[in-house]
Formats: sequence, C-alpha cells, structure tokens
Amino acid sequence: MRSARLDFADPECPVTVAEVEEPPLPRGDWARVQVLAGGICGSDLHAIFPDGSGSPTMLPLVAFPMEMGHEMGGVVVETGADCPVPLGARVAVDGARGCVARGVEVQCPKCVAGLVAACEQLNTDGVGFGHGFAAGIGGGWSDSLVAHHSQLHVAPDGVDDLGLALCEPLSIAAHGLLRRLPAPGAPVLVIGAGTIGLATVAALRALAPATEVTVIARHPHQARAAERLGAACVIADELDDVVGAGGGRITGRGRAAMVYGGFSYVVDAVGTSASLTQALKYVDTMGTVLLLGAVAMATVDLNPLWFKNVDVVGSFGYQVQDGVHTFDRALDVLADRGFPSDVVVTHTFDRSDVREALRVANARDEGAIKVALV
Repeated sequence: MRSARLDFADPECPVTVAEVEEPPLPRGDWARVQVLAGGICGSDLHAIFPDGSGSPTMLPLVAFPMEMGHEMGGVVVETGADCPVPLGARVAVDGARGCVARGVEVQCPKCVAGLVAACEQLNTDGVGFGHGFAAGIGGGWSDSLVAHHSQLHVAPDGVDDLGLALCEPLSIAAHGLLRRLPAPGAPVLVIGAGTIGLATVAALRALAPATEVTVIARHPHQARAAERLGAACVIADELDDVVGAGGGRITGRGRAAMVYGGFSYVVDAVGTSASLTQALKYVDTMGTVLLLGAVAMATVDLNPLWFKNVDVVGSFGYQVQDGVHTFDRALDVLADRGFPSDVVVTHTFDRSDVREALRVANARDEGAIKVALV
C-alpha cells in the first residue's frame, strides 16, 4: 500500500510516499480500514514546515518514520474474530490509542474516565501515541490502516466520505468547548477562520445554540465560510471591530492597546504568539480563553492574563461525556450538515500528489481551508 511518511529522506520535502506492506491486525479485536479521506491539519504543516516555534516535549510520544494523517475515515474491509464493527461499515477513526487499544490489562485513570487522548500509557509500546504520529499501523494519508474497534465510530447516514475526515477537527472543537462551555447566551469571539475556527462555530451551534458567535477572519474565503456556518458577525482583526462587535472600550494605543469589557469568552483557534496575545487582550475581565490552536514555543504578553483575572483553558484530543464520545457528537452534526464538506474542504488530491497538496495547504492566501487526500 501507499503511505505518506515523515522521514526527511528528501531535503526538498520531508514527506515521502512509500510503498509498504499492509500492517497485520495486531489482535482479534482490531480491524483494517480502507482510507477514503485524510485531512491535512495545521499541526501537520508545523511538523513538515517548521518555523522555529516547535516544542520538543511531544517528541518522546511519536514514532518514525511517522505515518502521517490523524484526520481520517474510511470503510472497514477486514475484521478480527473479536471485532464487533461489521465489514463494510463507514467509520471515522479516532487516532488516540489508549489503554484498551494497547491491550493494557488495567486501564489508567484517564482512560477509565473516558479521556483516552490523555492516556497515561501513551507510546509505552514505542508505536506512537496515535494514528498520524505512529509507525507500523498506517494513517490517514495511507491507503489503509489498522485500528482497534474502540477507535472506530460508525457514521450515520448523511455523512459523506470527506465528512469522515472532518469528524476529527470538529471533535477537537467540541471537546474544548465541553471543557468549559460559555455561559448561556454569552457572546463568543473566535480568533481564526481556518478549519478549527470554523469547527468551533459549528460546535457552538450544536452545543450552545443561544450563543452569538463573532469570528475574526484573515481572508475573504474564510469569512464567507464562517458566514455560511452561522457566524453572526465576521470581522477583521482590528480593535475597533472587536469592540464594535462585542462592546467594551479600548485603552492605550499600539502595543499597549487592550480591551476592557466585551467578550467574556474568546477562542484562540490559530495557536500563535500573536493570536494568544490577542485573545488575552480582547477577553473581558474574569473571562475565559479557550486554547484550541496548537501553541508551542511562544513569546506572549501575559500581563492581561493576571491583570484581568483570565482563565486559560488548554484542550487536546477528545472525551466521553455523559456516555457520548465527542466523535459521535461530531458525526451527528455532520449528518445534519452543520459542518458540510462542500463549505470546509476546498481542495482534494490523490495521495500520490502529497507534495502539491502540502504546498496548497501551506499557502494560506490561495483559497485553501481544508485540503484532503483521497
């Protein structure tokens, strides 16, 4: 099978599409999935095109050559004797490999609580903490992958093939919001209108329908997508626009400028030094900043954090809450066309064209939102 792997073999592009043997099913409770779509995430681009802000703290949790693609879905084509997922089922694949998937007899407290993405046994087997960051099990940019049945979420009618790959970023947004939901009816500011920002708009409509959402979008095509997904207001990243949408007042000018009042809940869906600094400056006193963007090494103005008594909520992965996994919540939203692929997925490429796909995904101003490999 073909597998796009981060192996740094070619100095022009560190990702190589290699022909490799299909991995065997590790145990009888696993399945093989023929991949129908695999999304390119911003975190993938940071790993492939490093800008110097990367953190070494995740390196012990991954394996090389890293089989890329953690946004993925497909159809089950082989099952072990103990796998309850039927052949032919269309599934979204949760890449997190917790205690159950690893075959650990006594589950860690995080897995028992339904927080598999926070499993205390991550990468204890040397394979990597999850699909897209592992070796030897395939990923979303491979022709096929193997996964434990607990990682497979059967899609309801109405979820198309590209939607299977959108389940993961939508779950990221849902998990973050469920960690600290905004107060009922409280307006929310979302910084960024890439995939995660747009997923936040869709997740808010599902989880907090009374919320009025304002989105800061850098590019016109992102602004149009945010409006189509139900954002009440889409603005440029200007203080006057922020205050006009959320209220409050501006103090200071230039680097000293800050907003008082306004949005009590701000989502950083970008994950850069600048966006986190903006979120802290824009949020109201005693407000909440939800960090969905993958900030690594960053220089951030933290004065507003303590001066405004701001709560910063970090978020990674997914969860089971009230007996429902965020992947299943996301699949329901996708089935109801709350996060339609024809709005979010702007480009598709064959896996053999991964280099061009990465170029387009990394060219932020060329009209791309979500680029998928099919």
